[in-house]
Amino acid sequence: MFRWFGPKLPIDRDEFEWLLAVFAWLIQTVDRDQAYRDAVLILPTRDFFPPSAAQGHDRAIELFEQVRAHAGMAEWECVLVPGEEERETRIAPGHALKHDYSPPGGTFGHDGNRVVITYNPSALARPADLVATFAHELSHYLIHADGSMPPGGAALEEHATDVAAVFLGFGVFMANGAKNFAQFQTGEEQGWEMRRQGYLSEEALTAALAIFVRMAGVEAADAEAELKDYLRGVFRKTLAVIDHDYPALRSTLETAGLGDWSD
Repeated sequence: MFRWFGPKLPIDRDEFEWLLAVFAWLIQTVDRDQAYRDAVLILPTRDFFPPSAAQGHDRAIELFEQVRAHAGMAEWECVLVPGEEERETRIAPGHALKHDYSPPGGTFGHDGNRVVITYNPSALARPADLVATFAHELSHYLIHADGSMPPGGAALEEHATDVAAVFLGFGVFMANGAKNFAQFQTGEEQGWEMRRQGYLSEEALTAALAIFVRMAGVEAADAEAELKDYLRGVFRKTLAVIDHDYPALRSTLETAGLGDWSD
């Protein structure tokens, strides 16, 4: 779909159209009973996640229950268990190991009739990342309960699950947590390390957050204030494109045939 005039997208047009298609699919199939399309924008504030003295698995359960409640899935039966933990890479000053396998941030699966969600215990040191992981895995639960495949089919299911987490209101956590640089320092060395999480880029997740803001009718300023500084431009540019190309976005998503997004 070519548009010669108007605001310029900060991500690829095809990727943006796919994001719109996933939102339309979520509204028209997964959210037939309209339980989620009015989701609240969940923010990394005390109002949503009060301070806690809980530690270890107790802290993980506490966060998980908060995420479930904010997602409107508090009554969905599932169990949370610790998964594999990351192994240390720095073994001596100036020396590091590169492991052939890195455990996932979380998993979604079944144990008989029971839904089981796991998390990487290392993420307890990064609670915002853990919230994003829980939102992603609960989105698997939401999608699997419906049974239909997202636009792009099984090959893009994990990517669509990231979008579903944004649809549930956790877009700020998903965008901010997609890529992180962190500085480490010990008594003998210092340096930087980069960590990635999720399946979509931080720019795509920020664009998805903009779609959510216009779909749900929440305050854009609230979302922008909690985004990383360098993602705010992506957010504002995407909002401008939505306002120009899809001024009645929610109605468009609710009524469009999914094939309309492929032109």
